[in-house]
Amino acid sequence: MRGVVFDIESVFAHFRKIYTNSSSLSYSVPPRTTIHGILAAVLGYERDSYYSLMDSSLHVSVKKNNPTYKMTHTLNYIRAESAGDLVKAKKHTQIPLEVISSAPNVSYKVYAAADKFSDMEMLIKRLKNNRYVFPPTLGTAFFLADISNVSEAIFYEQDYCDFMEVSSIINADAVEEIKIKEMALLKEKMPRAFGKERTIKSMASYYVEDTGGTITTKLKKGYPCWKVNYMKNEEFVVFM
Repeated sequence: MRGVVFDIESVFAHFRKIYTNSSSLSYSVPPRTTIHGILAAVLGYERDSYYSLMDSSLHVSVKKNNPTYKMTHTLNYIRAESAGDLVKAKKHTQIPLEVISSAPNVSYKVYAAADKFSDMEMLIKRLKNNRYVFPPTLGTAFFLADISNVSEAIFYEQDYCDFMEVSSIINADAVEEIKIKEMALLKEKMPRAFGKERTIKSMASYYVEDTGGTITTKLKKGYPCWKVNYMKNEEFVVFM
């Protein structure tokens, strides 16, 4: 299966947990829906126009490139009780925002592959040439991101086998057993797909290695793992 691998990084990131209200908490990695949004921005798809297209044809996954930490900042928002308040604000409200940071930058590796996605050629071309229709971000419009180390790649589906070192995050439903070693393992429930008007279509729980290492795991039968070679690297990936 043809695809592309690239790094995306920024000074800060924020991926809002869907169940938070006044306090904006963040996932530690971008959800599947956010990765689709980043690729849609590169291609110039209009907001909310690409959900069904990418959900059915574009496989994606992600890994952390380095350890991160979270900190909370308070943002001053306009408290709008009428349309006029948006023009001339009378009141403000303070909202805590959980921000992801790292030294030197927050960095993720993104894997994207497809057999039937019609714009894969254009996606690879735009990523390689740094020609994005809309600028990529890590979660919010004010966390602009840089994309680097873009590699066109072929993903090879692996037959069922014993334990393997998986680089990407892993859907918890796909895991039969995890080999315990020195690592920082998180489990986060994140949105998988959006429906019309940005309604949640499906959710899934994922295992995340928080320091950027691999997860030694045995997958259940029926859940494929993919081998990808790029820039003299060989990795195993489980799509989200």
